[in-house]
Amino acid sequence: MSPHVTVLLPVHNGGRFLREAIESILEQSFEQYELLVVDDCSTDNSAAIVETFSDRRIRLIRSESRLKLSGVLNRGLGQCTGKYVARMDA
Repeated sequence: MSPHVTVLLPVHNGGRFLREAIESILEQSFEQYELLVVDDCSTDNSAAIVETFSDRRIRLIRSESRLKLSGVLNRGLGQCTGKYVARMDA
């Protein structure tokens, strides 16, 4: 069964706030969602932070080259499986 909502979270070197952002999504009472984190070539620990979560609703996509915000959002939109899309920034 596909999720009702995809929460699209682009990140570039947002490790300082990323854990708190992810936890805020996971603490919601609504549970029919996927959290799609698109890492835009971060050079900090952003991807490692995402990988510490074992929630099956979280997916991490890493960009091969720097896409900047509009490119990352377009890439993420192409990977969303939810009927609706919500945005969250790191």
